[in-house]
Amino acid sequence: MVENYKVLYITDIQEDVKLFKNILHAHFSYVKLLDASNEGKAFDTISFEGPFSFLIIECSLKGLDPTRIAKAIFDIIGPLPLIFLGTNVMIKDRVDENFFYSNDEFFILKKPLVTESILQTLRKILEIVKDKEIKKSIIEVDKSDLLPLKLRNFYLYDKIPFDAYAEFGISKFIHTIKADTPFSQSRIQSLQKKGVRILYLKKNEHLTFLENSMYKVGISLSKSQALPPSKHIQLIIAGVLVIHQYIRDVGVSDSIKEFIEEIIRQISLVYEKYPSIGHLISDFPMEQSDLAEQAVFKALLCEFFNHSMGWGSNLVKQKTSLSAILHDIFLENDAYSVITYPDHPDLDYVSKEQKQAFIEHPKKAAQISRNFSQFSEIDFIIEQHHEQPDGSGFPMGTHAGHLTQLSCIFILSSNIVTQLVIEGISKESVRSTLSNFNNYYNIGGFKKPLENLVKELKKR
Repeated sequence: MVENYKVLYITDIQEDVKLFKNILHAHFSYVKLLDASNEGKAFDTISFEGPFSFLIIECSLKGLDPTRIAKAIFDIIGPLPLIFLGTNVMIKDRVDENFFYSNDEFFILKKPLVTESILQTLRKILEIVKDKEIKKSIIEVDKSDLLPLKLRNFYLYDKIPFDAYAEFGISKFIHTIKADTPFSQSRIQSLQKKGVRILYLKKNEHLTFLENSMYKVGISLSKSQALPPSKHIQLIIAGVLVIHQYIRDVGVSDSIKEFIEEIIRQISLVYEKYPSIGHLISDFPMEQSDLAEQAVFKALLCEFFNHSMGWGSNLVKQKTSLSAILHDIFLENDAYSVITYPDHPDLDYVSKEQKQAFIEHPKKAAQISRNFSQFSEIDFIIEQHHEQPDGSGFPMGTHAGHLTQLSCIFILSSNIVTQLVIEGISKESVRSTLSNFNNYYNIGGFKKPLENLVKELKKR
């Protein structure tokens, strides 16, 4: 791991140095300890090995006043978090109380040393150090100069040629990824654990990033036949992430149309890799349960339904796949994808504007779909994807008898995926979902596709 922090330990007791190095190696491997046995070596180390994030000073060093050397170091490099280390007598006699209590970033470790006490103190020190680092990196940025990108878009890169920012407060941003700095999926996962879901790029770099992303996905997909099916699916998901971001931020262009056509073609290719729909469902890489993963899952279920109905037409497959890609593109939050009716209790906690945006997202996506004029009917499929057989859906409250067969297939696929997102993918959740759906969807254009799915899964 790259060393992020350095600590200077001023002591001539090598056993203590070894103890601290072992503890750091085992618990805080990103911290490097350097030691100096006297005042002269301490200042040389500061001059040639810095910068340092915090200090440890042994209070029993002969000829050394721990308070004086701390002040002298701070005069040169500024104040740092500090640990005074020693016996009760040494700390009482040699640490100036007024100096110690003047700063809440100063700590005492008493001898004999106890590993747990060392760990607790180091954790507190490192929290302070990390907080200082974050605050130093916060910059004032006009939000109107930036555009958002879902964090998952960065999985395609081991480094990007642009600075990326995370939002810290109103008009404040943390400089999270510096241009051309290597970073890994573990770095992205670390950001996710901290609650970061969106990174921002400057507007003039945003479009270039998306176009580069399309190119990278396209290159990888050209070699997809050699990939295991689940890896192939993950590449398609990466492509759908880019599509969603591009259309939301830029609109529909010729380049995105071509890219979507390739993604639709790849959906059919990956479906053919599976011996059965059961194998596909159990193998599907549902890692984030976000809109892109759900879109691809729905498209693949539609592929099965189309085949089961005896429809071999590429046009039919393209219609359902494009509907899957576009239908939830304007949902503001991935979590809204499992909300299937406008009176859902989760919507009680959002603003009127957000609730209205949720209710209108099928119509807005349907409007965008009309840019793909070669695929008639998909605007109706998309607008109707929250309708239900008994007329309880929205936005129109259309009953099963007034829905086309393709709309029924898409609604069925969508609701199966929604339920599996809620329950997790397993044999039990698939079985219970289909069992619960059996009566409710035993009508109109829903009946035959659902029967076909149940029959196919019973073969396994």
